[in-house]
Amino acid sequence: MSRRIAIIAFSFALLSAYSLAFAQNSGEVRMSNGRPTLFINGRAEYPMFYSLTDVPGGRWAWEEVPRYNLKSFCELGIKLVQVDIAFDHVWAPDGRIVMDTVQRQLKAVHDVCPDAAVFIRFHVNPPKWWQQQHPEENTVYADTKPMPDIGWGIQRIIEDDEENPTRHSLASERWKAEATIKLKEFLSQLKNIPESNSLAGIQVAGGVYGEWHYWGFIENEPDMSLPMQQYFRQWLTQKYKTDKALQQSWGVKITLADATIPSLEQRRQTLHGVFRDPVKERSVIDYYEAQQDVVVDDILHFCKIIKESWTRPIVTGAFYGYFYAVFGREAAGGHLQLQRLLKSTDIDFLCGPGTYYPSAVEMGDPYRSRSLINSVSLHGKMWLDEMDQQTPLVPLKDPTYKESLQKSIAQVRRNVLFTFSKGQGLWFYDFGPSGFNGGARLKDHGTWGWWDEPTLRADIKNLKTVLDKQYQLPLKSVADVLLVHDTKSFYYMGSSRDHSSVAHRANNWIPVGIFKASVVHDVIHIDDLSLVNLDQYKAVVFVNTFVMSGQQRALIKSNVAKKGRHLIWIYAPAYSDGATLDQKFMDEVTGMSLSKLQTTEAPGAVIDSSIVNYTFALNKPAVSNPVFVVTDTKAQTYGVISKTTQSALASKQLKESTSWFLSLPYDRSELWSYILTKAGAHRYCSNGEIVYAWSGMVSIHTKTGGPVEVALKNGKRVVLEMPPNSTWVLDGETGAMVLSGY
Repeated sequence: MSRRIAIIAFSFALLSAYSLAFAQNSGEVRMSNGRPTLFINGRAEYPMFYSLTDVPGGRWAWEEVPRYNLKSFCELGIKLVQVDIAFDHVWAPDGRIVMDTVQRQLKAVHDVCPDAAVFIRFHVNPPKWWQQQHPEENTVYADTKPMPDIGWGIQRIIEDDEENPTRHSLASERWKAEATIKLKEFLSQLKNIPESNSLAGIQVAGGVYGEWHYWGFIENEPDMSLPMQQYFRQWLTQKYKTDKALQQSWGVKITLADATIPSLEQRRQTLHGVFRDPVKERSVIDYYEAQQDVVVDDILHFCKIIKESWTRPIVTGAFYGYFYAVFGREAAGGHLQLQRLLKSTDIDFLCGPGTYYPSAVEMGDPYRSRSLINSVSLHGKMWLDEMDQQTPLVPLKDPTYKESLQKSIAQVRRNVLFTFSKGQGLWFYDFGPSGFNGGARLKDHGTWGWWDEPTLRADIKNLKTVLDKQYQLPLKSVADVLLVHDTKSFYYMGSSRDHSSVAHRANNWIPVGIFKASVVHDVIHIDDLSLVNLDQYKAVVFVNTFVMSGQQRALIKSNVAKKGRHLIWIYAPAYSDGATLDQKFMDEVTGMSLSKLQTTEAPGAVIDSSIVNYTFALNKPAVSNPVFVVTDTKAQTYGVISKTTQSALASKQLKESTSWFLSLPYDRSELWSYILTKAGAHRYCSNGEIVYAWSGMVSIHTKTGGPVEVALKNGKRVVLEMPPNSTWVLDGETGAMVLSGY
């Protein structure tokens, strides 16, 4: 008996020692020093992560190449790590939850980085076998049939997500109920294994690539399935309560019990040019809003389960908030219910890849986040960029090696510094180990990943050291310009790329022009306008605010159009109040007399050559009616609609502000330099350099190099001899160099 007791005691001691080897992590996000701050075990940590990819060769931490890269980044001081796990890996066809894969994954991270804090990106999409067993729960496309699922043996589980795949409806109650049970089982087992002590956060992933886009949205129209039909009727019942209220809103005789999902024909038509009739087409407006709501319902549901099921503080988040570069398909599969997530206590962070287009990748381009990043901060949520830009590194013996290394260092600095300047973070997402999108691996100097080059890695380490210190200091925005965007406007416009092209052009191309004017700007959702301290802004640009309530118009008049500020209006501001379309709302909010111009072709504009030699044209023959022009005799005209004398760019001095109206989304940086200089915004440089600035620090990115004159806000001027393809950082008060060449 004594020998048995001794064996048990020895075994218990071994288990205890094994458990103690895994430090128990807790995670939370709260405001500190003016930014949403990540705390690991009560200590503020600058959120710079290394993340394994979801592809074979990069997914499993125990494999040679991912293991090598994990260890390498840990040695750089980057000890926040993210790994992927899906229900496909843990939910067996017989119903069991099998922990072998996740346990091995977490242990492998611990083996190479013992003090890592690990985040799991957990894909809650049901396993492929479940989808095959329950075809009645799958998405039904309005315009096509689902394609057969790709056999995923060695492929990515999410390989064909961006097509029109065979996938569950995101409105499926059966999936949600069963996934809830299995997620709770998974978490219950997970917290009982020693490896889980390293866990500090879980990102809930679902939909296309785990990024919570609706299936098929890029080219097709979801979702006509029975689960979505049932959800839509429940959504209408919650909104309207009675048949009478529904009938009054839709303008047709219908009941809540027999309301149907709008047809493909209804979705593709619009009755007022690019705009929908708020009454006659209310069913389509409601449907897209319901489809957007179901996605957010899913995210919040699973985040809440994690929060309630875990035994210590844990950080929860999701891919969401994509506003820029959504392919002109915002209504069908974008992220339009951002405000719901920002107001929830069940979610701590949002994330997404950096903007892919336009002009976002090459040297001289402005890197920027996909979301309305300042709104995320205003609500105390953390934002993480997925930095999936491949470096331009070439092999050591290549004659362009030195140039490729310089570009790579400039790229990393530029990308990291943007999110840091906004008080947020990112992860390095390394497709290099798998060769996916990366071509052949480099064979020399141990380069197995996109950032695996000694000089580049040393620069990343130095950059993190600088930013770790900065992260402990208060953050303050130094932007002079505020861009105001909207999401609900997309419900009131046609969902095709033709119908959305004016808004898409405004949202994505205008910011590039402003970046290249070398001014610093913030970006917010219009619903957060009341949360912003407006005193710092010289100019406020209302980019796609085509739907405004009376309360919002009053707020702009009483708070924004003050103190000599310049308000810049694009295309059709406030054209709808959500109940009707009325030009008088536009006249009211802009302070100008406007007129509707009907055209039979895509309109262009010619800007006064004294400002810039610039003729604007939409990049495709879009459905572009209506177009509005300035008819106010007290306004000064700077440009006209092509082939007419109608004013397409004008400004007017009001009592306490200056109002600008742009009939179309002009994106030329020289034009924005002119307007923003008139507004009194500070321009740091004059040759298109990309400038990020925050709390007494200034980052300069240049493609061409040469003497770069930097005008600091305190009046001091500094001339930098910057090489081509470089990103430098200097003190915003003294001009002293913080980061220069390597």
